[in-house]
Amino acid sequence: MDLSLIIVLYVLGLGLILLEALMPGVVLGLIGTAALVTSIVFGFQHHWALGTGQIVLAALAAPVCIYLGFRRMTLRTSLNEGAAFAENYSAYAGREGEALTDLRPAGMILIDGHKVDVVTAGESVAKGARVRVTKVEGNRVVVKAV
Repeated sequence: MDLSLIIVLYVLGLGLILLEALMPGVVLGLIGTAALVTSIVFGFQHHWALGTGQIVLAALAAPVCIYLGFRRMTLRTSLNEGAAFAENYSAYAGREGEALTDLRPAGMILIDGHKVDVVTAGESVAKGARVRVTKVEGNRVVVKAV
C-alpha cells in the first residue's frame, strides 16, 4: 500500500477518534478505530519502524482524547458558585400584601414590591384582595385573607 494512503488513514483515524471525544456517540469512534488499526497494519507491512511509530503516536494521543472527552462531559462551574437558591422568606411573616392572582389555594402576591409564591390554608382568595402572611416554612409561605 502507498505510504501516503497509510498516513491519510492514520490521520483520519486519529481525527475521528478526537471528534468522538468531543461529540460522544459510537459511530465516529468505531470508524476512527478501524481506520487507525488498518493504517497500523499496513504501516507494519510497509516497514516495521513505521508501524511501531504509529503505535507510539497513538499511545501518546489516546490520553489527550480521553482528557478532552472527560472535560467535555463534566461541569465547568460549581453549583455553589453564583447559584441563586431559595430566598429567606421568614422576613415576610406577619406582613400584608396584595393578591396578584386568584389564590386557589396557590398563587402569587405582592409584598413591598416583591412577587412571592404563596398558598392559603385551603380557602380561595380573589385577585386584588389584601392578605397577611400567617406562616413561613422554608420556601412555603402561607397566607390568609385580611
